[in-house]
Amino acid sequence: MTDAIRGIDHAIIGVRDLDAARAQFERLGFTAAPLGNHVGKATANHCIMFADSYLELLGINEPDKLDTLGLDAFLEARGEGLVKIALGTPDADAARADIEAQGFSPTGPDDLARPLTDRPDAIVRFRNLQIPEAETGNLGTFLCGHKTPELMRPPGSMDHGNGARNLAAAAAVVDDVEAVAGPWARLLGRPAAGGALDIGRGHVYLATPAGAADSAGPYGPLPDPLPARPFYLGLRIEVASVEATRAALRQGGIAPASEAPGCIRIAPADACGIPLEFAEA
Repeated sequence: MTDAIRGIDHAIIGVRDLDAARAQFERLGFTAAPLGNHVGKATANHCIMFADSYLELLGINEPDKLDTLGLDAFLEARGEGLVKIALGTPDADAARADIEAQGFSPTGPDDLARPLTDRPDAIVRFRNLQIPEAETGNLGTFLCGHKTPELMRPPGSMDHGNGARNLAAAAAVVDDVEAVAGPWARLLGRPAAGGALDIGRGHVYLATPAGAADSAGPYGPLPDPLPARPFYLGLRIEVASVEATRAALRQGGIAPASEAPGCIRIAPADACGIPLEFAEA
């Protein structure tokens, strides 16, 4: 695997109402960080932090600003749901040469920043390297480099009542598995195992609409009608114990959509459009 990529960094979940989304994910047993406004953008987020990854609930908080990071178009086309998976990199600037050497034509890195709500003098900063979607089988991704990692995880932010401790996998629906797996394997620097992309820390699973039910990935009911393929769909969260997860869901008034040994699945309607899977390692 290329040294430029260090696993899944975070998953971006597009939501219409940030307050409502935060409340819903707290009912699922997560601890959400305070609101973070992106400097110069229309967007803001609530992040759900794990030791090596996180979930980003992304919404439009200042609609008078023009740059929505493409979220307005996503919400209009898809409604709430999983927008994109970001790959972690230790240095987005250094990663550009590595990615270009593999035949890609990335743009950036570009700066993104947000002040901490409780410490406005402290700015969380990122450098993001964009990979053209046409070069990844149209399944979008980018490399996220953290310039201020010490500010990302304030005390208590990784204490989740549901026992969540890592973002383990994402699922995507595609028309042609090989057409997406091929360029992703070249980007990652290792072959794909069928429809499973090994990101180094976490997986992205690829399945056709017909094959989704038989995939090992975190697939749930497919949207009806189906969006244009490829698109991201579901997430798997690693938990310490599904018993703790079950108790947290009960406390939040959330009924699992289904259960299997070591695994609890949540319906998209209860997770901002995402089939969500809690699973023991």
